[in-house]
Amino acid sequence: MDAAQRTAILDWTVGQYVVTGWRVESRSPTQAVLVRGQPVNHVLHAILTVFTCLLWGVVWIALAIGNRVERVALTVDHDGQVQVMLGPG
Repeated sequence: MDAAQRTAILDWTVGQYVVTGWRVESRSPTQAVLVRGQPVNHVLHAILTVFTCLLWGVVWIALAIGNRVERVALTVDHDGQVQVMLGPG
């Protein structure tokens, strides 16, 4: 399988992930790293907690516990098979 076909397969696979809410973090012709989720802005939440006399702390804790950042690396091998590797969050 040539490089153009492998790139086309990866393009299609990346498109399927993007439709479901993933963002492209980095890309090469045969590999892409995708990410989903946003890190919590702890400085902003600390300021809000201070100004609301600790009431905002409940929201901050809920966001910190429930928020996840997920990463996945997609690579296409020489046979055109897409390999999915879960990355660090």
